[in-house]
Amino acid sequence: MAITYALSRLGPIAGPGSPPGPGAGTGAPAPAFRQGAEAPLTGRCVLVVDDEPLILEILSEYCASLGMAVREALGGEPAIRQIERHPEIEVLVTDVRMPGLDGPALAEQALVMRPSLKVIFVTGYTSYQSVTWPTLRKPFDLDDLDAALCQALLGNDGSAG
Repeated sequence: MAITYALSRLGPIAGPGSPPGPGAGTGAPAPAFRQGAEAPLTGRCVLVVDDEPLILEILSEYCASLGMAVREALGGEPAIRQIERHPEIEVLVTDVRMPGLDGPALAEQALVMRPSLKVIFVTGYTSYQSVTWPTLRKPFDLDDLDAALCQALLGNDGSAG
């Protein structure tokens, strides 16, 4: 999938000031996302947090393609403000390593404010593993994100809940 390729080209340590990966800015068309009649995540609200704008855009667009309402933040501090302002946010998808407030610290603060919030971590670092929340390792297939969102919001059987 083109998005998996884009995530793999950024690598685990791409960030502000890092050179873009090969093919960046080529004007390639956005990938086509799944378009099925079944849309179990439609209407659910996600906050996507990453300090890398391209990854933030990719993940946000994918979540929107699943029918989700999407909020975005380019870091932990802006994410806290989003959580304070938007009680409809049900799940937080956050990068682990970010300058300032990193993903684990963000999740900790967010859960104090909103104990029912679900969390999914994404990271390029193999040494990080949450014992509580799913961790997706970059590069990952976006179907893995879809599965993690369904698990977090709908439970094992995929039914609303």
